[in-house]
Amino acid sequence: MPKLLLTGAAGRLGRHLRQRFAEDGREVLATDIVQPEGAAPVEIADLADRAALERLMGQGVDAVVHMGGIATEAPWADILSANIEGTYNLFEAARRTGVRRIIYASSYHVVGMYPVAEVPLGIDAPVRPDTLYAVGKLFGENLARLYHDKFGIECLVMRICAASQPGSARELHLWCHLDDLTGLVRAGLDAPTVGYRRVYALSRCPEPWYVNDPAEALGWVPTHDVSELTPPDGVSWPPADPINTLQGAAFTRWPHFDD
Repeated sequence: MPKLLLTGAAGRLGRHLRQRFAEDGREVLATDIVQPEGAAPVEIADLADRAALERLMGQGVDAVVHMGGIATEAPWADILSANIEGTYNLFEAARRTGVRRIIYASSYHVVGMYPVAEVPLGIDAPVRPDTLYAVGKLFGENLARLYHDKFGIECLVMRICAASQPGSARELHLWCHLDDLTGLVRAGLDAPTVGYRRVYALSRCPEPWYVNDPAEALGWVPTHDVSELTPPDGVSWPPADPINTLQGAAFTRWPHFDD
C-alpha cells in the first residue's frame, strides 16, 4: 500500500479517516495546524508553509488525502490563505516532490445556489457556489484539473455532502455516511488509475439531490441508505422558508463576512 499524507488530521473527518487507514494497515503521515484532542499526535504544519509540505511529502509519500483547510464560510483573507493559497501549496509541493495522486475534499456547496426544485444535478452541472468557501473549493477543483493535464498528477475530487447525522429532513437528500466517504477515499487510493474525476460523496437515497456517473466512481458504490435513519423529533423542512429554497440553505443567506 502507498504511504499517505493526510492533511486536516485533527478535524472530525480527518480523525475518522486516520482511524480507518490504521485499520487497513496503511502507513499514514498525519498533519494539521493543531494537535487533535484525544487522538495520536500529528505533525504540525501550516498549509501556508510550502516548504513544510515539501518536507513532509519528501518522506516517501506516494499519495495525499487533502482534508485540511477551513470547512465553512469565513472572511476572505482566511479563505485565501487556508483554502486557496494552502491548496496551491499542496499541489505544488506534490509536483516538486513527485507525488502522483491526490484525493481532494471539495463540497456540494459549489452548486449551493441552485434552487431545490432543480434536482437532481449531475456532476457536470454548471457550478453555482454559495459562499467564498465554495469559491475556494472550486479553485481546488480547477487546480487539480490543471495539475493533472499539465503535470500528470492524478486527482479524485470528492464533493462531500452532509457527512454527519442529519438535523433536518432536507439533509436526508444529502446524507453521506462516514463508511461511504471512507469507501470513496479507498477507491481513489487503490484504483490502478484515477486521472481527473469528480464524484459526489453521498449515501443512497430514493430522491437524491445529486447523481454520479457510475463510470466515474472507480467502482465505488455507497453501502448505506437513508432508510437506516430516524429523523429527529420535531424536525421538519418547510419549502416556503427562504433558507430552504436554495440547495446550500444557510450558506446562501450568510452576509459577506468582511462586512
